Amino acid sequence: MIQHIRSLHGRILHLLACSALCLGSYANALDSKQLESTLKAQRLSAKVALTQDSSLQGFSFVVVEQGGFWIPLLANDSGRVVLGISPNLIFTTDEKFEAKLAALLQKVSANNKQVADKGVLKVFKQHTNSTITIANEAAKYKTYIVLDPNCPYCRDEVEKLEEYAKDSTLEIMVVGIIQQSSINKAAAFAKLIQNAKTKNEQIAVLKRVFDKSFDPSSVRFAKETEQGDISATLVATGLELQKAGLQGVPYIIKEPIK
Repeated sequence: MIQHIRSLHGRILHLLACSALCLGSYANALDSKQLESTLKAQRLSAKVALTQDSSLQGFSFVVVEQGGFWIPLLANDSGRVVLGISPNLIFTTDEKFEAKLAALLQKVSANNKQVADKGVLKVFKQHTNSTITIANEAAKYKTYIVLDPNCPYCRDEVEKLEEYAKDSTLEIMVVGIIQQSSINKAAAFAKLIQNAKTKNEQIAVLKRVFDKSFDPSSVRFAKETEQGDISATLVATGLELQKAGLQGVPYIIKEPIK
């Protein structure tokens, strides 16, 4: 999804460079059809999901949808000028505009999290062999966690697993998406976890692999091809997660058990 948004923003910037920009105000409401045509002219197929007043004369906030994900934009009323929104590159002392922008981005974030959660859960269900379960018979929740051994924030989450397990059954997927050594460590984890039967043993393996000093070469595989096979599965799973909308790790979904 990151590349998806970057591609859209990149093409929009190209559009702005090539278009004659007219920043005057317009009396009419936003022309959504023209906006879609403006994007389509740049080979961007997107539908307007919602529009919102920006407090800027002649401009509206627009959210377009691609593959279920929402992308925030700023467009003039004619729909012929479209600006990509990057929060870190917007500077304003207009409190009204700032509040409206924050509200819009909150809506976008909530929608995209919901869509990504659905996709990530689907990957969990399709790759049960790549998932470890730390069960709690009295659990009120099921918590799904995606971790990478080279992620420092993931390391912090591993330290919290005992706390999470108090009210949740944990479904944990260790992936290698940051760098090559992540794949090596995740493959080593997949080998080591095979011998962990209890909750304490499972958490101990996680803490070992996520320790900064862990050396994956210390783990021995039974067959020459075993590590390669596990690594190939890890790469494929990582790509599926990213396609589903996972933008980074740790990624956590907590759902009540019905």
